[in-house]
Amino acid sequence: MGRLELLLVENFKSWRGRQVIGPFKRFTCIIGPNGSGKSNVMDALSFVMGEKTTNLRVKNIQELIHGAHIGKPVSSSASVKIIYIEDSGEEKTFTRIIRGGCSEFHFGDKPVSRSEYVAQLEKIGIIVKAQNCLVFQGTVESISMKKPKERTQFFEEISASGEFIGEYEAKKKKLQKAEEDAQFHFNRKKNVAAERKHAKIEKEEAEHYQNLLEELKINKIQLMLFQLYYNEEKINVLKMELEHMDRNLSVVKDTLSHHENIIKAKKKDHGLLTRQLQQTEKELKSLEAILNQKRPQYIKAKENTSHHLKKLDLSKKLITDNEKQCSKQEEDIRALEAELVDLNRAWKSFEKQMEEKMLQRGQDIELENSQLDRYKELKEQVRRKVAIMTQQLEKLQWEQKAEKERLAFEKRRHGDTQVL
Repeated sequence: MGRLELLLVENFKSWRGRQVIGPFKRFTCIIGPNGSGKSNVMDALSFVMGEKTTNLRVKNIQELIHGAHIGKPVSSSASVKIIYIEDSGEEKTFTRIIRGGCSEFHFGDKPVSRSEYVAQLEKIGIIVKAQNCLVFQGTVESISMKKPKERTQFFEEISASGEFIGEYEAKKKKLQKAEEDAQFHFNRKKNVAAERKHAKIEKEEAEHYQNLLEELKINKIQLMLFQLYYNEEKINVLKMELEHMDRNLSVVKDTLSHHENIIKAKKKDHGLLTRQLQQTEKELKSLEAILNQKRPQYIKAKENTSHHLKKLDLSKKLITDNEKQCSKQEEDIRALEAELVDLNRAWKSFEKQMEEKMLQRGQDIELENSQLDRYKELKEQVRRKVAIMTQQLEKLQWEQKAEKERLAFEKRRHGDTQVL
C-alpha cells in the first residue's frame, strides 16, 4: 500500500504563494493552536481528492483563493498538488487548479477530465464519493446514526465492492436459473416416476379389465342358457294359464250376456222413470208458478202476522195488567162486602140495643128532639154510606165483568193469530 509524500499548495486559503508541506510519514500528526491552519491542511487534502466545494466551508470555489474571503484575492488562480508514492517506488502526482471560477484536474503533468481523475484516485484506494480517506468532525457519529441498509451501502462504497454489482447480479441470475433448472429436472424426474407408476397401474387395471371381460362373456352365455330354460318353462306355464283363462272367458261371456239383458230391462225402467221425472218437473214448475203468484200474498200475510204478533204482545201485556187489576178489584169487592156485612151487623146490633133500651125504659118513653135528630142523622149517614158502598160494589162488579169479556176476546184473537 502506497503513502502520501508531499502536499504542495499555491495561493490556497491561508497560504500565500507556493508552499511545500511534508514529507509525510506512515503516521504523521499535525498540531498547533487554534487558527494556525490545521483545518486548512484538511481542506487542501479534501480539495485535491475531488471533494465538492460545499464541503470545504466556502460558498463558491473562488473563495478558496488566498485573500478572496476579505475581497482582496492575491491571484486569479490557486492550486493544490499531492505526490503519492506506491510500494514499488512509482510516483504519482494529482493536481487540482482553480481558474476562472472552475476546476482543472491534472494527473501527472497531463490535464484530464474529472471522471478520469476520480478513476485514477480510485486505483490508489481513494473513493471520492465514499470519502474513505478523510474523516471529518462528526463523521464517525454520522456513520453510527445511519440505518443498517445505508451503513451497508456506505461500506460497499468504501470497499469498492460496487464495481462488482453487475457481475454479482449476473451470477445471481445464473444461480437462480440453475436452481430453477435443477428444480425443473427434479420435478420432471418425479413426474416421470409418477407416470411410470401410473402406467403400471393402468396396465394392471387393463389386464384385470380383460380378465373381467372374459369372465363376463362366460357369465353372459350361462345367463342366456338359464334364460332360455326358464323361458321354455314359463311358456308352458303360460299355455296352461291361457287355457284356464279361455275357459274363464267363456263363463264371463255368458255372465256378460246375462248382465246385458238385465241392463236392457234397467234401461226400460230408466226410461219410464225419466218420463215420470219430467212429468214431476212439469208439475213442480207449475207449483213454482203458483208459488210465485202467491208469494206477494204470503209476504203481505207475513207482514200482517208480524203486525198481529206485535199487537198480540201488546194484548198479552194488557191482559196481564187487566188480570192484575181484576185481582185487585176482586180483593176490593171482597173487602167492601166484608165491610158491608160488618156494617149491617153493626147496624142490626145497634137497632137491637136501642130496642132493648127502649123496652127497659118503657113504651111511653120518647126520645128527646135532639136525640131524635141525632138518630135520624146517624141513620141517614148509614143509609148514604150503604148506598155509596153498594154503588161502588156494583161498579166494581160491572168493571170486572167487562174486563173478563175483554180478556176472553183477546184470548180468542190470540188463538186465531196462532192458527194463521
